[in-house]
Amino acid sequence: MKRSLCIMLVFVIWITILTACQSAANETISIDAKNAGEVIEMKTSDMLVVALDGNITTGFNWIPAAQDPVLLEQVGDAEVTPEGEGLGAPGKIVLQFKAVAEGQTKLKLEYKRAWETDVQPENTFEVTVVVK
Repeated sequence: MKRSLCIMLVFVIWITILTACQSAANETISIDAKNAGEVIEMKTSDMLVVALDGNITTGFNWIPAAQDPVLLEQVGDAEVTPEGEGLGAPGKIVLQFKAVAEGQTKLKLEYKRAWETDVQPENTFEVTVVVK
């Protein structure tokens, strides 16, 4: 009985260590406009941070297009970092995505006004994401 309890305790400790190592191995991958057209490799649960030039005060924002298959989940809303303190200053629009499944997909972002559905985007950004 003591022996099986000891084995069970060692097993629980081993699982705890493996879980801690796996969660510590998750990465945050940061990309920007220079990475357009590239293949980005990630692991499940890694974070992808995309920072692109924009000016949200004009109504424009970087909006993700549908993925097929859905491998990335947007985390939170776009964050804006203005380049200056002036009203309406341009800056960086930052979007975050978490890899939720294995496979390959295109991540396409469109710089447009959300309410203008029949208008071509002002700009686009696209990368291929491979989640292993």
